[in-house]
Amino acid sequence: MYKRELDNLIRSNALPSSILLYGDDYSIGAYASFIANRLGDKDNMLKLYYDEYIYDNVKSYLSQPSLFGDINLAFIKGDKKIPKKELDTIVEICFKNPNSFFVYEFCGEDRVGKDIARSFSKKKGADFVRFFKPNLSEAVGILSNKAQKIGLEIDSYALQHLYMIQNEDLLLSENELNKLLLLDKKIEANDIDAHVFGMGEVNMDKFIEKFLKNEDIRGELETLVEAGSLDEVRIVNALEAYIVTLMMFRTYITAHGRYDALEILGFPLPQDLVKIRAAQSSKISLPVYQQMLTHLLNAEHKLKTSTNLDKNSYLFSTLIKLQTYL
Repeated sequence: MYKRELDNLIRSNALPSSILLYGDDYSIGAYASFIANRLGDKDNMLKLYYDEYIYDNVKSYLSQPSLFGDINLAFIKGDKKIPKKELDTIVEICFKNPNSFFVYEFCGEDRVGKDIARSFSKKKGADFVRFFKPNLSEAVGILSNKAQKIGLEIDSYALQHLYMIQNEDLLLSENELNKLLLLDKKIEANDIDAHVFGMGEVNMDKFIEKFLKNEDIRGELETLVEAGSLDEVRIVNALEAYIVTLMMFRTYITAHGRYDALEILGFPLPQDLVKIRAAQSSKISLPVYQQMLTHLLNAEHKLKTSTNLDKNSYLFSTLIKLQTYL
């Protein structure tokens, strides 16, 4: 099922007896914890993490009769595939025992999660959800909700900036929000550069703006890498996100003859930044956007998968090549 269907089941208190969650790490972690706490007593449930899983223990726990209508809830989190016969039996036990529930948070590869999902048949009172990575607007919304809950005043652009420099990692971004709360002030992008980067002398947006102007970026790039706050992959990711944003502006302006950051991105930007993004976007044609993003995605893949690669030198050559498209 889809995430929205799961949300409906949660609201209607009609969760399946067994459920598999896989896909985006942040989403499966948040939902698994919420569902487990919703179904049973968090202090009494059987929690097994990674190599702690022992089939006989889970089977015995879920098969036991519950006293006074208590819930038998087995919560398993891991990145290795549980044998199908074992999974089938666990799901069957929960289907036959109305007080037994099973929540499986699978943190491994999506292709393996898809295979595991076959054991979670609706005919056996089970189901599964594959979560996808939130888009930029959704991620900023999640962080905005978190900021409101902890009483942190921070604007949408600063949240976007935080999310991007954390390599689009929501958990890391949320942790930084807790730290920024200690500043006891409204948080702006420059506060994130100073306190999250730990390197207020470097502003990623300024670096990218200089890059887009086809200016010499070697000095700034050396500073970024040597400071250690940004690795090569995160710099490529930041460029990808910035260029995607410009492409969204360009597409919207082409279609409507105007620009509106709220409609384009799903959240507002300061007006001066809106004008800058609109002006930058119009200088690049749509075919060039495609060339640039393809080049960056190939570079990201090589940086993540290649061994014995001088990543620093490769990043320099990648960006020099990228500038030739401008």
